[in-house]
Amino acid sequence: SFQSAAMGGVFARFPRALLVHRAGGPAGRALYVFLVAGPAPALRGGMARVVHLAVPRDESAGSLSRMYGAFRAFNPAWAETRLLLVGPGLPQPPALAQAFPAAEVHLSVFHLCKRLQQQIQRLALEGRAERLILAALSDTMCAATESNRRKMHALLGDLVTPDLLPQLHIHWLLDDEIWAVHRERTWGDSSNYFRDLEVVTQGLSQVFSTGLSLESCITSLAQHYQKCVSKSPPDTATCSTTHPDHCAAQAAPQSLPALTEELIKQSLRDICTEPAARLCLSEFAVVQKSVQLIGAGEDALSIQVLEDAHRVDPKGLSSCTCHFNQVFQLPCRHILAVLNSDRKTLQPEMLSRQWQKGRDAHQAGRDSADGFLEVLKSSWNKSLDKSLVVSFLTAEISRLLTHCSREEFECRYRTLRELADSWIGPYVEVKL
Repeated sequence: SFQSAAMGGVFARFPRALLVHRAGGPAGRALYVFLVAGPAPALRGGMARVVHLAVPRDESAGSLSRMYGAFRAFNPAWAETRLLLVGPGLPQPPALAQAFPAAEVHLSVFHLCKRLQQQIQRLALEGRAERLILAALSDTMCAATESNRRKMHALLGDLVTPDLLPQLHIHWLLDDEIWAVHRERTWGDSSNYFRDLEVVTQGLSQVFSTGLSLESCITSLAQHYQKCVSKSPPDTATCSTTHPDHCAAQAAPQSLPALTEELIKQSLRDICTEPAARLCLSEFAVVQKSVQLIGAGEDALSIQVLEDAHRVDPKGLSSCTCHFNQVFQLPCRHILAVLNSDRKTLQPEMLSRQWQKGRDAHQAGRDSADGFLEVLKSSWNKSLDKSLVVSFLTAEISRLLTHCSREEFECRYRTLRELADSWIGPYVEVKL
C-alpha cells in the first residue's frame, strides 16, 4: 500500500464518499485506487482526489480484507464513510462491505458510463446510430436527469438488437439509487468530475501496466502521483479560504500525526543516551520529510524510504537490514517509519543495552559515550594538531571496544577491519 501524508489529509477532510477503482495489470496483479468521490471544491485536479493506492497479493477474500484493513489503519476517519462507489464486477464485494459496515455500496456512475461507452463502441453499429447513442450518453453523464436517462434507455432499445441488450445492462439507467448522488452535480461539475477521473485512472493504469517488480511498481506509482500533484495549482488539497470556520474544523485530524511524531521524539530522548538520541533523531528527520512505502509480508515488513528498500523484523521492531541498524544497533529510519505509521513509541526492549540511559555498569562506558558525543559534535579545524585529534579518536574507540559485549565487539571490530582495509589496503594489511 502507498499513502502520503497529503493523501491522508485529503481523506480526513472528505471521508463521506469513497470511490474504489480497480485496474488489472501484468501477471494477474491488480491495482486498487481509492479516491474521494463527494463534493470537494477545495481540491484542484483529479490526482488530488487520490487518497490511497494498493496492490494486494491476490484477490481472495482474505487478501482483500487485509488490504481494506490497511486502508483503515492509515485513515482513522474511515468510520465516517457512508457511501462506497465501485465498478461492476469488483471482486469480493462482501469484503468491502464488512470493512465499512456503516457505508452503503453502490455502482459508480463513472464506471457504469465508461463500461457502456466501451460496449457501444465494440458493437460496431452504423455510424449515425453510434453517434446518436454516444451523444445521448454524454448528455446523461453531464446532466443525470430522469428525462435524459429515459431518453438514453429508449434510444438503446430502438437501435441495439434485442439479443445484445442484456450485456449492456440498460436497466441501470433507470435505477434512481445509482444516480442519486451524481444528479446533484451541475453540468460543469459533472464534466470536470468525469474528465478528472478518466485522466487519473488512465495515468495510473499505464504506470501499473509496465510490468515492473512489485516494489518498483509501487515506487513508480508514488512518483507519478507526486509529479501530477506538484503540477497542480498552489491551493491543491487545501481548504477554501472563503470558509474559515470549515477550514479550522477540518484541519483538526492533522494534529494526530504531529502528536505521534512528538511522542516518538520524546521517547527517544527519554530512553536513549544523548549520542544515541542524536543519531536516531537524524534518522527520524529523514522519515518526516520523505514518503514511506510499507508492505506487510508473512515474515517481515518491507519498508522503503525514498530510494532505499530494507526489511524490518515485525517481532519487536528491533532489527532492520539497513547499515545504520546493523552497525549501531539503534532504531533506524525504517523502524521509526513503522512506529510513526502504527502510532507507537520507542520501547526499551527495542534498544541495545549500551545505548540505554542508566544501564551502563561502568563509569568508563558513560565517559566513552560522552566522548563519542564530542566527536559527533565536532567539526574539523585546521588549527588543531593532527596528532591530538588522532590520539583523542583512538582513545574513544578503545573505550567503546573495551566496554561492550562479545557480540558487539566482534561487530565493531569487523567494521574497523573493513574501514582500515578499504582506506589503506587492499594490498597492505593493517594491524589493529
